[in-house]
Amino acid sequence: MSCVGNGRARRSAGFTLIEALVVLALIGLITLVAIVPINAAWQRSRLETTAGDIRNFLQSAYYEAMNQHTQVVVTLQQNTTTGLWELHLTPPPPAPRTASGTFVIPAYISFADNPANTAGGWPVSSSNAAVRGVTCDPGDRTLVPLGFTGSGAESADQQVREVKTLAVTHVNMVDGSLQPNTRFDIQLPPIWSVTVRKVVMP
Repeated sequence: MSCVGNGRARRSAGFTLIEALVVLALIGLITLVAIVPINAAWQRSRLETTAGDIRNFLQSAYYEAMNQHTQVVVTLQQNTTTGLWELHLTPPPPAPRTASGTFVIPAYISFADNPANTAGGWPVSSSNAAVRGVTCDPGDRTLVPLGFTGSGAESADQQVREVKTLAVTHVNMVDGSLQPNTRFDIQLPPIWSVTVRKVVMP
């Protein structure tokens, strides 16, 4: 008994090079499509988390004012060495809590939407307008620090008359590469109580 071929070469099992390349290209495209929204969601999540961290740090000023029975000044200023913004408690927490006396703001945070001191923002230092600050006193009040200027109706070392807002957003939202443009308003009323409000910019 003999076998006679039908003139067609049998195809071996497996993928050809072209088929493998097409599959790899499709996998790459699907991965790219999935990564973009995942990365955007991660960036928005980091912004929201940092806003919550700032809120917790500001709330620690209240605890320190109660524990130390003194006024605690919270200042926001840029570190001239690292270029990063930092929040400081003065006086700082005593040992062993000294690590909580400074909060370094991550580089992806922007204060571009922060209101002026005359429009509900934090008071500014009379000697350096780039430094902002608020004071928490043991009586739960939010004060304008000595040497700082609030709105026109507020005097140094006196209770603020309006909610003070520290607005934070993401640097990629400011340049338009991350949408929607969202900011978080960290708010301090005349009686110290820190809240965070999410605002979607138009």
